[in-house]
Amino acid sequence: MADSPPNTIDGRIQFFQQRLAAWAADPAAIGLTAEQIGDLQTKLTLAANARSTALTARQQARSATSIQNASLADLMDQGTAMIAAIRAFAELSGNSDSIFETAELDAPKIGAGSPLPPPIPATDLRTNLNNLGQVELAWKGTTANGTYYDIYRELNASGGFSLIGSISAKRFTDATVPAGTMRASYYLVTRRDDLPGAPGEPVTMLFGVDENQQGGGLSLAA
Repeated sequence: MADSPPNTIDGRIQFFQQRLAAWAADPAAIGLTAEQIGDLQTKLTLAANARSTALTARQQARSATSIQNASLADLMDQGTAMIAAIRAFAELSGNSDSIFETAELDAPKIGAGSPLPPPIPATDLRTNLNNLGQVELAWKGTTANGTYYDIYRELNASGGFSLIGSISAKRFTDATVPAGTMRASYYLVTRRDDLPGAPGEPVTMLFGVDENQQGGGLSLAA
């Protein structure tokens, strides 16, 4: 039987919850007073309520971040598709300069028949851990003119990135993160045919094991 509280938040609260009734039954028999028991009960209730509030706020923050990232990704999908439609319409119109000016978009700087320049690197790479323990990636970019993305990953700061997939979209789900992984870093290389753009800036997701989880699954580190 433990003689002192453990070092976890829930463990400390549970330690006193489990002993309060025995201590309150006859405080004098164990060298305590009824006033001390009352103070402990009050502080235990406040601590338990504060812990519950903190856990709720943490979950709400995670949910809000997930909703934010999904909403921004949806916005970029819709917006970039519309930009591509404007550019395609302008190229077929015979009056492209006027259309680009009306749409407040820069006209292409290349002449007719000129080769396309290297693809523009993806930006705003974002990560999110879903309920299945998979890492969802989303980014800003384009899939016009055959553009696609190579996804590279490094686990636990091992010192080397490996190609884990290629996709002609602006979202990718990494379902191959091994159990026990503490961190995963990702970056993208934008490609068009065999022509690569500059590598994007890497982003890192940290994982941890929630002290309330019994199965030891992946979770976002606090």
